[in-house]
Amino acid sequence: MKKARVTQKNIQFHDNIQIREIPRKESEPEILANDIDGQSSWDPNLINTDTFNTQSTQPKCIIIVMVVVGIILIAAIIGTIVGVTVADNSLTFNEACTVDSNQCISSQGLSCSNGFCSCSSPYSWNTATTSCTYLSYNQSCTASNQCDPSVDFTCTGTCTCSNSKVWNISTCVCPAGTFLNSSNLCQTAYTVNQSCTMGSNQCDSTKNLYCNNSRCQCDYTTKYWNINFQACKSRLNYTEMCVSDSDCLPTLICPTVPGVCNCSQFLPDLVCNCDNTKYYDSTTSQCVNRASYGGSCSVSANYTCLLTLYCNTGTCACPTSTTWVVANTACVASG
Repeated sequence: MKKARVTQKNIQFHDNIQIREIPRKESEPEILANDIDGQSSWDPNLINTDTFNTQSTQPKCIIIVMVVVGIILIAAIIGTIVGVTVADNSLTFNEACTVDSNQCISSQGLSCSNGFCSCSSPYSWNTATTSCTYLSYNQSCTASNQCDPSVDFTCTGTCTCSNSKVWNISTCVCPAGTFLNSSNLCQTAYTVNQSCTMGSNQCDSTKNLYCNNSRCQCDYTTKYWNINFQACKSRLNYTEMCVSDSDCLPTLICPTVPGVCNCSQFLPDLVCNCDNTKYYDSTTSQCVNRASYGGSCSVSANYTCLLTLYCNTGTCACPTSTTWVVANTACVASG
């Protein structure tokens, strides 16, 4: 093995450090003094040939920082989008919200004043309509202004009708037998023949009364005033008990003379009957005129002829040994 010879002129001393000049191979990069002083440490033994090879870490750090910043920006964008969705009236009753935000659905009457979507006073949440509304009949309340003002409610722990009114499906009304007076109070309705205001409901409808000619009356075409029941009742039909003619249906009368009967069935007094010149026709529910002498009649129904006559094979005739007297409108004994 050949050994390199170092002559005296090759050796230099600088600050007590021995520096040897070694020829550079053609394949090795030229090392500048600035590179040695500024970026690398020097190996006096020159054993590590990579001593002067610099490694750049700065670009990698920049890439990492950029990635982190990008992730943060993406997260911020997503958070902003989510925040906009929540703020766009998306939360319903009792859902958590940001105080004084508009995250609650305003069309339902909701607002966020305590961290949850709730109704503003005096409204309450109505699950049926999914909105904030006034309370209705029989719902729990703490103040009357919580109850529906369009209905005459008052709060007694629940919304109830005021001024003696009663609940009628959807509103408060005066109970039967009363009417609402000018003081907004329920007043006892008027009875038969008492004065009333035309077109009003001042007459007692439970008694079938109405205001006619400024008086409380029955509809006498179909009803009469029953003194026992103190109410208007349907007019009585044939054979029904009566007190006066007005109790009976039109064409019927109420005989009141003891011992007088106007019907072949000999109905008693105080029973709706027909006048003696008429009989009751069940087909028409009316009294019809009895046939006179020689008139048509119903076979086996003598009552279809005037009194004293009988129906002889479809014709009204006098019985044997009697003669028809026009002046008497009756059959009288012969000679």
